[in-house]
Amino acid sequence: MVADDDLPDSLEPALGIPPRPEPPAPPAPKGDLRAVSVIAIATGVVVVAWYLFLVTVSVITDIDGLRWVQVGMWVLAVVSFVCGILCLNARMARELAAAGFIAGVAALLLSISIGLATAADLFG
Repeated sequence: MVADDDLPDSLEPALGIPPRPEPPAPPAPKGDLRAVSVIAIATGVVVVAWYLFLVTVSVITDIDGLRWVQVGMWVLAVVSFVCGILCLNARMARELAAAGFIAGVAALLLSISIGLATAADLFG
């Protein structure tokens, strides 16, 4: 049998042991696409609001000179759709990412359905 006298006392402070180095900070979490989701939602809302405005006002009066706004809305719709597709890779804030995806798809579908129909009037 081994005598317990050779073992250190567990209640004595460890004075000769250096402190452990601090572990590195955890990396940024993967799949955090909140900014992309907010961009998709914001641009999607602008595109949807534009087409609602366009459909509402075009019933009342004839709109001329809005070609560059229409082109800008197509660009915003593409940005919203691309950001919405990127939201499919989100691992965090999935509800926000789902809203971004829906906004992106809605913006693209409105741009295809209403945007191409009104483009014939604006550009033709």
